[in-house]
Amino acid sequence: MTSVWCFLAVVVAKQWELHQLDVNNAFLQGDLNEEVYMKLSPGYRRTGGNNVSRLKKSLYGCHQAPGQWFAKLSSKLCEYDFTRSYADYSLFTYRKGATFIALLVCVDDILLTDNDAEAYK
Repeated sequence: MTSVWCFLAVVVAKQWELHQLDVNNAFLQGDLNEEVYMKLSPGYRRTGGNNVSRLKKSLYGCHQAPGQWFAKLSSKLCEYDFTRSYADYSLFTYRKGATFIALLVCVDDILLTDNDAEAYK
């Protein structure tokens, strides 16, 4: 939570615009690196004796979901030349010339600010 307050303090001090993105289906986008099975929902009937299904993607209630989604998001941000902060792994920065963008991930919300309003349009 300290990172959020520091992030907001910088935004206010620099008088930058702040954008908040709520990623509604964030935890459905993570790939699973291990085998995870779930019991079938009550009322769902499957032929044969197998009452579980192997998941290919993480689900919202899965313990692995937040970590898998964050890993996928992190790798994509790094592909676009964002750098992960060593002080806080949920903070990513981008610098190119005079352009600076800061992106903070808070569970399934993203806070975004920059010194150039045209930088990511």
